[in-house]
Amino acid sequence: MNFANTVYELSESFMTDPSYVDIDLDRIYEVAEQMKEQGAPSFPVPEVKDAKKGVLLELVAASVNYCYWYGKSTVRPLHANSTKMYDLLLQSFDGYQSHQTEGFKDCINLFSVLLSQQRFPLIEERIKHLEELVKEDAQQFATMVVNDQFTKKLNLDRCMTMLISTYPGFASDLFLKRASLFFIQLFRRFGWFADDLKNLHVPADYQVPKMLEHFGCISYDYSLQTAIENGDLIPKGSLAECEIRAATVLTIKKLCELTGWNVAEVDGFFFLQRNEATNSFHLTITTDY
Repeated sequence: MNFANTVYELSESFMTDPSYVDIDLDRIYEVAEQMKEQGAPSFPVPEVKDAKKGVLLELVAASVNYCYWYGKSTVRPLHANSTKMYDLLLQSFDGYQSHQTEGFKDCINLFSVLLSQQRFPLIEERIKHLEELVKEDAQQFATMVVNDQFTKKLNLDRCMTMLISTYPGFASDLFLKRASLFFIQLFRRFGWFADDLKNLHVPADYQVPKMLEHFGCISYDYSLQTAIENGDLIPKGSLAECEIRAATVLTIKKLCELTGWNVAEVDGFFFLQRNEATNSFHLTITTDY
């Protein structure tokens, strides 16, 4: 099964007759030209020489890469963000040796303790997702990915099927944000899946729709715009929230087609500029993003 296509179909079902979010196709064409003029960005990733360890780190990171704010977008308990999460992850796996069968559980336990001590929001959910990786032996999954790369059999659809079949935490989001992010990060780290990523869906989160709204590619109706500006919670699974994510998925897909870039490059273009925009992102309490 091509799971990216299921995300596109889901997104189309919400955007056939939207109530809260509009896509501006003319503006998308203009932004695509701006992007081609600027060129695809280079996305910074901490260097890890061991391929299996690198895959494992990205799998662990993707499993807990969500919801760092609390109460409102500008409140980050003890400065929680994805950068700090990665710093704690690297600290937890500092002594990990990929050729050893023991040690992974200890690294995950340490990572869980550090996330707890640093008061990351939704900590119980994060620990649950980390425990899934231990229970279903994430080391074996990472080995499979590396072996497929070595034997030239690496296939995104197969890996995606294995990922969401083995770890329910990744499958629970119907837009498969953290699943797509995992493969995007492997491209950024190793250059893998370069062609497959031209058809992969974007990780639809908070920051990318914020940037698409900033660039004028999508717009919100008055009630949703007011709610976002006021910092009102947008319920998970509500029509407004689903339309925001669906419009994000379809807009990025179109930008990939117009620029010739893959989804990692288009996503990076917007994500790396997120701090230059002053508009607010929508607030939804969720482990999906």
